[in-house]
Parts: sequence; C-alpha cells; structure tokens
Amino acid sequence: MFRNCRMPVGNRPANRIEHRLRAADRNDLHRLQEIARTTLPDAMSLDLAALQRDENLFVAEWRTAIDGFLVLLPLQTSLLISRLAVAEDARRQGLGAWLLDCATMHARGLGLVAIEIQRPEHDTIGITWLAKRGFARLPHGGNKVYLTRDV
Repeated sequence: MFRNCRMPVGNRPANRIEHRLRAADRNDLHRLQEIARTTLPDAMSLDLAALQRDENLFVAEWRTAIDGFLVLLPLQTSLLISRLAVAEDARRQGLGAWLLDCATMHARGLGLVAIEIQRPEHDTIGITWLAKRGFARLPHGGNKVYLTRDV
C-alpha cells in the first residue's frame, strides 16, 4: 500500500533519516496516544484502537521510532484525512508535507480523485499551511473549514 512512500529528511547525507509509512498495530497505540495528547485538541475523543482495528490508522516510522500518524477514511470519490499529527520533536522537517503526499498516493491507488481535510475555523496557521500545499477551501458554514486537493 505505502511501499513507495519513503521520505528522506535532513539536508546533509550524513543526517538523512528515511521514514516509512505503514499500517498501525496494537503495539503502536501508546506512542500514538502520546503524540495525539500533545498535538490534537480532540485527543480525548479519538479512539485509536478502533481506528487501528478498522485499518484506517497509519504511522510514520523511522527505525523503531514513531514520529507521526495519519487517519485516512475513503469516501465515494475522495480520501478524507481525518487526522494528521506529527510529534513535537519531529516538526519542521517536512514530515507533515510528506504525510500529505503519502495520502495523495494512497488516494490515487484507490482510484479516488481528491483528498480532503477539515480544520477548525480558528486554526489559521494550519489552514495557511494546507493552502501552501495546494489545498483549496470549500464553501461551507459552521465552525470548520473544509479543504480539498486533487490527486
């Protein structure tokens, strides 16, 4: 599924770290809960065990360290990124953008035409970050902002 989704991180060859994306397993849940608690405002309502059982939870791993995760939910014509989280100590290395690219490749593999994500209306930093990565805002009311990008 994510066989070709590998990411080198770092500017100099000696510092390159290659992440890989894989399906989460039960042994990952403790670390994923730690990441969720420090990065997601709704972490308490997130049932990671159920997402792992439903095969919608994917982890970004380097060697044995998990630095982030994705929750992907296929819809009729698009792939919803339900959650995207990067550990505090792994930020500003391009891991979030790489996770978006992996989601795009996964959507293509499923024959879908777009990826979608929603953010709270007050998350202007996250919305701007997504816009810089090709996401367009969809018209919608309420306290969430819906964004989409073609695959």
